Amino acid sequence: MRYSSVAPAVPRSWWPRSSAAQSIPLWAHGLLWGLMLLSNTLYWLGARQLRDFGWPVAAADIVLTCGTYAALFYLNWRVIIPRYVAHNDTARFVGVLLLALSTTFIVRTVSVSILGLTQSTNANVPANVQQQLSNSAIFRAGYHYGQTLNKAGGGVAVTSLLVLLLSFYLRLTADYKFEARRREEEERRREELERQNLAAELALLKAQVNPHFLFNTLNNIYSLTSEESPEAPAAVAVLQLAELMRYMLYESAADTVPLTKEVSHLQSFLSLQRLRLPATDASCLRFEVADELPAHYPIAPMLLLPLVENVFKHGDLTARPYVLDMTLALHKGQLSFSVRNAKRRGGRPGPAGPGGVGLVNLRRRLLLLYPQRHGLHIEETATHYQVTLTLLPATTA
Repeated sequence: MRYSSVAPAVPRSWWPRSSAAQSIPLWAHGLLWGLMLLSNTLYWLGARQLRDFGWPVAAADIVLTCGTYAALFYLNWRVIIPRYVAHNDTARFVGVLLLALSTTFIVRTVSVSILGLTQSTNANVPANVQQQLSNSAIFRAGYHYGQTLNKAGGGVAVTSLLVLLLSFYLRLTADYKFEARRREEEERRREELERQNLAAELALLKAQVNPHFLFNTLNNIYSLTSEESPEAPAAVAVLQLAELMRYMLYESAADTVPLTKEVSHLQSFLSLQRLRLPATDASCLRFEVADELPAHYPIAPMLLLPLVENVFKHGDLTARPYVLDMTLALHKGQLSFSVRNAKRRGGRPGPAGPGGVGLVNLRRRLLLLYPQRHGLHIEETATHYQVTLTLLPATTA
């Protein structure tokens, strides 16, 4: 079955999904509420000197003022910016922004009108207007709201705009700091990975004893062992050993290798390990691989081998029917590698035991090469260890 690489067109909605949002930092909360509470408290300390407003009215106005402007601030931070700015949707962004400002303006002016903060005294109201105010509740509400718009509408509009600008400024500042921290972390991880690669390369160079001489010697040994039959076990073992060393010395220097080569490397390693077992017990090393593996699926070289080596270092080679039972599967881009082996009676700890250098190095490599994209689950029973490694595909931007 073939799958098209072109994704179907998705219609844009008025309310698009939000991009991945980070939490609002504490300093942004503190700055917003500090400014609002300070400005409202100072306002009411002066307003009560001019008119006889009780503290219940002042407290209610502070609560309504802070709640309305805080709603605008957080709505812009958590919804409008990530949903529309991040999606480059200018028209809808402007429309939603104007709707938020209009709603804030109406809610704030209505609350001021209800609290009667801008009402004129009866002495300042014409007689004919006073008559209509006393006869019609609708006219009275409209008259008071009109007074609010005339006296406080400008201030409410300016304050709403300032709160909106503050939200933009603080969000941009927080995003800048978040991105700077992310890049710094990536840079540290990259430098650490380079140091690890350099150390591994130096260790490999120290361990090499002229590879050309070594491979020539292996070829000479193969020539001697294959004189009787190229299929002789010793001849086959020499070839497999040469392939293992060639893979470790040359191909593993790359950042990634095809999964099929890593599987072939494991199979050659198991073939050499079978030489330690009686010929009748060769099937006790079981390695089940999924039928269809992508030929070019990338994986870090030598990533799976430490889990297999641990079995032969610490496992029970006399266990039957299986000394080693491994499965490798790939489902929707997620690679799963499972290794199960019997515990050695009275021996040292197995793969799940503490202090294993191979396991420690494997965990470190996974953190560097597959950050947030791997899982390593170790299960121990009275008789067996089972290790399951999962690798998730890299997300595309």
